[in-house]
Amino acid sequence: LHLSIRRQRQMCIRDRVEAIIYSMTFEERQSPSIINGSRRRRIAKGSGTTAQDINQLLSQFKQMQQMMKQFSKPGSRFSGKQMFK
Repeated sequence: LHLSIRRQRQMCIRDRVEAIIYSMTFEERQSPSIINGSRRRRIAKGSGTTAQDINQLLSQFKQMQQMMKQFSKPGSRFSGKQMFK
């Protein structure tokens, strides 16, 4: 039962993220930095979410981008073949 509830919650979150992304224009998906307040409100309205949800998703995306950049630096513990030694 607990696993089923967790799975339902994950699916709900995934559906919300998907709705947000589909409510963005191609340019907004390519360059999230262009998303200003009025764009956030439009995306929120189109996806049935709040501007807070949009902010949270953009924040998570930025953190993931920074993490991937950090991992790809030469000499990083996680870069290239060193990860598999």
